[in-house]
Amino acid sequence: MIELNVDFSLLHKYFGISISSISKYANKDIEEIMELEAANGNEKAKQYEKILSNPDKLLEIFKLANVENKYIILQNMSEGDLDKLLPYLTSEQLAMGLNFFTNEKLMTLVNELPKEELVAMVFEKFSLPDVLNLMQDDSMNNFLMEPDVERKYAQKYFESLNYEALQKIMIEQFGIEFQDKSREEYLEKLNSMDDKSFSKFMTSLQREEKMNLINGIVAQKPDLLLLFESSDLTHPMEFLMKEDKIKMMEKLDAEFLAPMIQELPADLTQVVLTQIDPVVFSEILARDFQDILASVVLFAPSY
Repeated sequence: MIELNVDFSLLHKYFGISISSISKYANKDIEEIMELEAANGNEKAKQYEKILSNPDKLLEIFKLANVENKYIILQNMSEGDLDKLLPYLTSEQLAMGLNFFTNEKLMTLVNELPKEELVAMVFEKFSLPDVLNLMQDDSMNNFLMEPDVERKYAQKYFESLNYEALQKIMIEQFGIEFQDKSREEYLEKLNSMDDKSFSKFMTSLQREEKMNLINGIVAQKPDLLLLFESSDLTHPMEFLMKEDKIKMMEKLDAEFLAPMIQELPADLTQVVLTQIDPVVFSEILARDFQDILASVVLFAPSY
């Protein structure tokens, strides 16, 4: 039996039901009460549907500031109805529901985000070196081989290096004969390479140098971050505690969090929705869910 803690004094106020009569209506829904009252000549009871369409009165009668009352009403709604209510929650309220997911599921949800949203979220907490430090060499090489990563970005990066850093790279890649060459000779060598050779040169760099190169390329064109696989970008999140993952995800817009919450079972979605603003909830109930209010069974009143 679904029981809702209704303010019976307000039934008296709005529908003219005497306090002595209310005790007879324990365990009856509103519609049954109003039918009985109307049969006994209560003219206000005949107009109860107008009352149910008044958000302010619903807020009072059904005590919608009470979380338990909201939960009981939500239990009477279909999954489709619940999904329609999620957009009325804030990002922070929606993020509360993320606590019901496992760490593994949270990572799955994050990796399914649109890349632009994912990048914005990740790089609000982590730096690109943080991400690259955990990235596999194959992923970095794939990035460097992407057609959108134009050669000019890499060449500009190498031009920005001081002599010692550039010399170290050239000796490692081309041998000791490059030890005493000038900076201009180093850059001329790089510029004279064909694209295939230049790509091989980049992917053959030592790991730290490759990370620095990618960092230098992305600094010139941040949108290139979108070329990485989502799982490569979110790898640092895997080492966070669950609550820290959720704090990051709270920054997402509600439109991206709502579909995540829709993956919860209905009973957990109902818990999340108990956070809905009572005034907003009363407006929605008055507009769309009068039938549900009429079907909820009432507590026997206490005097």
